[in-house]
Amino acid sequence: MSAELETDIKDADMPDRRGRPGRLPVEGSSKITRRITLIAVLVGIFLAVGKFLVWQSSHSVGILSSLIHSILDLSGALSSFFAVRYAALPPDQNYRFGRGKVESFSAIFQVCLIVLGAFHLIEEVLERIAEPVALTQGGFAIAMMVLFIAVTIWLLIAQSWAVRATGSLAVRGDRAHYFADLLANIFVIIGLGLSTFTPFIWADALVGALMALWLLLTAFKVARLAWAQLMDMELNPEERALITRLALQDPQVKAVHDLRTRASGPHIHIQMRLDLDDHVSLTDSHDIILAAEKRLMGAFQAADILIYPHPSACGDVHGNEHFHRHD
Repeated sequence: MSAELETDIKDADMPDRRGRPGRLPVEGSSKITRRITLIAVLVGIFLAVGKFLVWQSSHSVGILSSLIHSILDLSGALSSFFAVRYAALPPDQNYRFGRGKVESFSAIFQVCLIVLGAFHLIEEVLERIAEPVALTQGGFAIAMMVLFIAVTIWLLIAQSWAVRATGSLAVRGDRAHYFADLLANIFVIIGLGLSTFTPFIWADALVGALMALWLLLTAFKVARLAWAQLMDMELNPEERALITRLALQDPQVKAVHDLRTRASGPHIHIQMRLDLDDHVSLTDSHDIILAAEKRLMGAFQAADILIYPHPSACGDVHGNEHFHRHD
């Protein structure tokens, strides 16, 4: 982990800010994600080139499966590299809610690459099972895979700290890729060892088949994360409960209604209705709402907050009832 990245993450590493979008200022979150995605791209290039050279010398389908995985990791890392920078651009006249959802589209792009890679790998495995090929340079290949594992572990540690600090979906997706790559490398070493030093020459192809299934599982996990943001899924219950508690810290706030939340890259959007005493003046209502916004911004520094006051004795439902059925 670079010294600058470690310093930025330590500054952000507060217990109430870990792993949640919107908890850091956009500038702080963007600074961390920009650096970690650059590191992921450089590591991806190193792994892809290294595994290509090892595959050329060993002709192992296990190495090939790991190479495909690393190429997908690199493609995903490049996608995240550009996505986190675009997502951090400030809102403008055309994009009033910012561009945070580009991280979700980046994740969907990664899913498509993973699925294509998995089916290509399955095709290669079937050919190798039909016509087994003896491996060459097995010892060299194993030694290189150990090196690749060490580099991947280092990157995963850095990415985990970045996710802990920012909650970035793009970095989380990248980490899922590289964690799968770590497991792939371990299985590849096992397959190489069995194929090189035992009569089980088919073990290498078996490892390739297992990794194809693992790739598909990884695609499902990343797609589920992207789906949640693209479909404006609510924040988790703990986050919503915290928002409600912060709003109710002022005794003049009688109740919280119509709370809606959603994440969009490094940002979150919060809107709610606060019930106030019927006799509170418009000026006092403004002060109460402003104080509530400041409390929320203290916990969610990248939040876009919209609050409107409402007399507590009035039971009217505002807006389209269709969107209030589950409040």
